[in-house]
Amino acid sequence: VSDGLSLRFFQESGFTRQKCAKCDSFFWSTVERELCGDAPCVEYSFIGKPLFSKPMNLDEAREAFLSFFEKHNHTRVPRASVVARWRNDIYLSIASIAVFQPHVTSGSSKPPANPLTISQPCIRLNDLESVGRSGRHLTTFEMMAHHAFNTEEQNIYWQDRTVELCHELYTGLGLPGSEITYKENPWVGGGNGGEALEVLAGGLELATLVFMDLEEDPDGDIELKGIKFKRMPRSIVDTGYGLERLVWASQGTPTIYEAVFPDAVSHLTKLTNLKDSLENSSSIISENAKICGVLSIDYGSDLTELRQKVLDRLNAAGHSMTLSEFTSAIEPLEKLFAVVDHSRALAFMFGDGIVPSNVKAGYLARMVLRRTALLLRDLDAQDALSEMVSHHIDTFSATYPEIGANKAHILDMVALEQERFTQTLERGRRTVQRAIGSGGIDQDKLLELYDSQGLPPSVVSDFASELGHSIEVPDGFLAMVAERHQGETKTEKKKPVSIDAEPTNLDFYKDMEKRSFSSEVVFSDIGQISLKNTLFYPEGGGQLSDTGVIAWSGKESQVVEVQKVGDVVVHRLEGETPPVGTQISGTVDDERRSGLSRHHTATHLVGAAARKILGPHVWQAGASKYVDRARLDITHHRRLTRDVIDNLESMVNQLIVEDHPVTTGFHSREDADREYGNTLYQGGAPNYREVRVVEIPGVDVQACAGTHVVSTSKLEAVKVLRTERIQDGVERIEFSAGPDAIKAAQRERALLEETAEKLGVPIDQAPSAAQKFVKEWKELRNRVSSLE
Repeated sequence: VSDGLSLRFFQESGFTRQKCAKCDSFFWSTVERELCGDAPCVEYSFIGKPLFSKPMNLDEAREAFLSFFEKHNHTRVPRASVVARWRNDIYLSIASIAVFQPHVTSGSSKPPANPLTISQPCIRLNDLESVGRSGRHLTTFEMMAHHAFNTEEQNIYWQDRTVELCHELYTGLGLPGSEITYKENPWVGGGNGGEALEVLAGGLELATLVFMDLEEDPDGDIELKGIKFKRMPRSIVDTGYGLERLVWASQGTPTIYEAVFPDAVSHLTKLTNLKDSLENSSSIISENAKICGVLSIDYGSDLTELRQKVLDRLNAAGHSMTLSEFTSAIEPLEKLFAVVDHSRALAFMFGDGIVPSNVKAGYLARMVLRRTALLLRDLDAQDALSEMVSHHIDTFSATYPEIGANKAHILDMVALEQERFTQTLERGRRTVQRAIGSGGIDQDKLLELYDSQGLPPSVVSDFASELGHSIEVPDGFLAMVAERHQGETKTEKKKPVSIDAEPTNLDFYKDMEKRSFSSEVVFSDIGQISLKNTLFYPEGGGQLSDTGVIAWSGKESQVVEVQKVGDVVVHRLEGETPPVGTQISGTVDDERRSGLSRHHTATHLVGAAARKILGPHVWQAGASKYVDRARLDITHHRRLTRDVIDNLESMVNQLIVEDHPVTTGFHSREDADREYGNTLYQGGAPNYREVRVVEIPGVDVQACAGTHVVSTSKLEAVKVLRTERIQDGVERIEFSAGPDAIKAAQRERALLEETAEKLGVPIDQAPSAAQKFVKEWKELRNRVSSLE
């Protein structure tokens, strides 16, 4: 047996490495133990016997943790959004280290502080249907952490100091050191890995200490949990301390929900008339939680079999109940606990800008809301959803004022989604009837009905039963659905295409109004060249490329397209191709560049106005900028009304009249994050060490690589052309700026005049005349139909 993580701290503090008789894992303890101290090897021993010297609520425990690490020279940093907008591989923030992956862990950006401490709200939905049932699972939790980022140039601290700080924290809160075990269990996640220790006490995992020094590499020579890694040039202390578990362990309540959400549990018991049931079932809930801790309740498990195991233990402990009586007693309380948890998750999801939809994070939010609505229906409290979300917002708005400020928008989304779900259920019976008639309903069909029609499996089962059919719904169905939608499908990384040329100097960033320049050809192939420096903007960020002309030695070719390949700008030509070393002069098409720049800046203004009018949940879901128009896709849960469109158009044109400057500049990723936060990344996750920031002071700020006008007055005017809903939860706004806006208004005027002329009325009477005409036409059509 090797010494494993044989740390100096363990040796000096009297720890010995031992092997668990049940799971064969190695762990460290100051006392001789047969078992590692982790569930399911041991039962919870802290229920009714708190582990710490005094009970703590969420705010007290969070502050105790953060202030402890501040006293030990860590900088407290603010939390990030629960929506992982800085990542391309996941939709939700699932751990504190996810906030710093991949830009910091890869070394491309510096951390905001080093070392640092944070309490990061996270959402995980892979155990969705265990929430409420197990007594310990949550969808939303705060992962407190202390992180240190060690490099060859700067060594902060590593394994010994990490464990020493952890031990000092917990013993300082009153947990005897002899009660703590450190279990060895390597960790992988987010493309990284490393040795790790799970921190256990009373059968509960309180924290995980990860020593991240590996990064995924298919050719790597180190393998962990079936994944190949290579050693990183950095070593990162990645810790995760469960805030809610600390609170639970400090109170020793039967379930984590009563410790973490005492007011919410009490409030919902009154709304559902379950107050007496909760009080009378306290001992049953306690035993149930202890036993569930040592049983697997993952999806795919047989719930009836699990309940029988729990019942056998309860009856052996002095209870006398049948399985039916036990289920009737425990099931409503499990649903109540799940609702309390889920409604907090919805407050965070909607508060941080998720708009319910059929894709990505919006899909996951809708899934949680509909599950919560069904649970409340089972508890005969259908109208309590908005009230419970509101209750959570009021409870934690002092800690998260940004969510409290967004309360009205959050509750509007909840109400609208609940209304839509009710309509879905009303249509559901006919949908299920058709599905049964066309071949029956198996698991694949259940998934299809959920994904395409929004029908939960329990509802499908109920409708099928009414129609005389039986459907088997697998336990853990929603967890399977969540797993399918947690993030983008992982694909094998492709080696980037490269051009054998030096990086191009991007002169268009130095002077956006300059159109002519001189340069030298550094790469030449048939029909394409790259230059030492260029004013031609390459296609990117939803903006079309520049076009123009290059000339040399009395010859001339058209630049018809410009693309960026890595750090090299490639110009596609029509005409002759100059060889390497040729000195050329280039001229950018001014009309095209000016039109593209106007519409790019206008896109920023339209987005800013939409957020101001509709709320902070509005995020860019896509954008395209053309010479004569642009379109912006925004997240929003309702259709845009005529009043909203008019207000938006008026606000944008007022900003144009006010003549705000448009400033640009490059910032390091860490400085940009620190100064502007994640709202900077409307256009998606950046992948550069430096971030180009485009700011209209007091109006809008975004990471953006496009070309812009120098001030808003250069736009002259903006005219909204049309809006449409392109998918559930996403509205598209199409608009024109400058001379193109004037032309669009003139076209509308011409159409109105032509319509009025054909109707034979003045322009201001055209709508009423058209309405009269349509009414008379319908009446005539009905008369004709009656004669046939």
